[in-house]
Amino acid sequence: MQYEYKTVFFPVDYETDAEVQGRWFFKTEKVLQRANPEVLIGNPDYEGFMNSMGKDGWELISVQPLLEGTYSYELGSNSTTGFGYTLTAGYFFFWKRQATE
Repeated sequence: MQYEYKTVFFPVDYETDAEVQGRWFFKTEKVLQRANPEVLIGNPDYEGFMNSMGKDGWELISVQPLLEGTYSYELGSNSTTGFGYTLTAGYFFFWKRQATE
């Protein structure tokens, strides 16, 4: 038995805060902290896509997050402070189905 495979990526959106703190060279943006799950949950396009994959015979075999390292820093009068953190940029969905000959 032979299989064919397909990989699909779904990005994750994060809520952004347009507020900028500071002036001139010392401007900093607020850190992105909350994912927007409505991108996938309750999205008719996403749900329709998942259902169409099932109807076409595709089986979801694995889901893997794509992690993205990011950092933020502030320039102070005597030093620079900063921190790093990881965000989930999206998810890879791995599918398989029996190959049609």
